[in-house]
Amino acid sequence: MLSAFLACDDPYQTAAMMTDVLGWRLVFATPPDSDDKMACVALGDAEVMLSTADEVFLPAASREHRGAGVTIYVRLPDDVPIGPVHARHAESGVVTSALARRPWGEDAFEARIAGYHFLIASEAGPLPAGGAD
Repeated sequence: MLSAFLACDDPYQTAAMMTDVLGWRLVFATPPDSDDKMACVALGDAEVMLSTADEVFLPAASREHRGAGVTIYVRLPDDVPIGPVHARHAESGVVTSALARRPWGEDAFEARIAGYHFLIASEAGPLPAGGAD
């Protein structure tokens, strides 16, 4: 398994937004008073590690370019329907590209979460209401 570490201003606040608002699942979080502040969130079987934006991980000069050139690809397992996942992300205002059938055959949408670009996809199936072919 490959997990991405994303540098966040506050990994606990980002994890709370992703779980409480977007419907991701909290896998674990270190204690807030620990020296290694991080949280792990999951959507389907994909896990994303959230760490601090300390200078060693995200220099000040790079902060406005956080996530540039990187897309976090999350492919939902077959038992997780993409419609409700898309709806929750759309309601929160993070969707940047609507749910649609992609040329490579998956149903997918794009979102900007905590300054990072996500492509959330699933195996092609009947598109839910609001999706386009």
